[in-house]
Amino acid sequence: MAEESQAWLSEQIKELVTQNENRMKAIQDQIANQWETQQQAFGDLIEQWKAQQKSIADLLEREQERSVKIADQWEERRKAIVDQLEQQWSAQRKAFTDLAERQWNAQKKAFEDVQNAIGGMFRRKPE
Repeated sequence: MAEESQAWLSEQIKELVTQNENRMKAIQDQIANQWETQQQAFGDLIEQWKAQQKSIADLLEREQERSVKIADQWEERRKAIVDQLEQQWSAQRKAFTDLAERQWNAQKKAFEDVQNAIGGMFRRKPE
């Protein structure tokens, strides 16, 4: 009887460990997928930034060719464009940073929850 009880307990522990390993693997996969998504989003932001830079460079070149005689107006436009780009880049960088921070906090909490759940299974219950 004691052997059966011990075998049953051993089997239950093995099953719980397997379940926990599966959960950890699922969480790791989720984190990897989220990280991949974040990397793609950041890559997209960089591509947008490059396209904006090229667009602005082309615009500046055309404006410079047309505005040789009115340098003051050109300088004001250039400054406005640079300011706008800096604002857009700052907004995009902040959006990405906020996204990354939220994802990090969510992943960190999920990992801590799993650790607490795993640790809680092996604690003695108050009698």
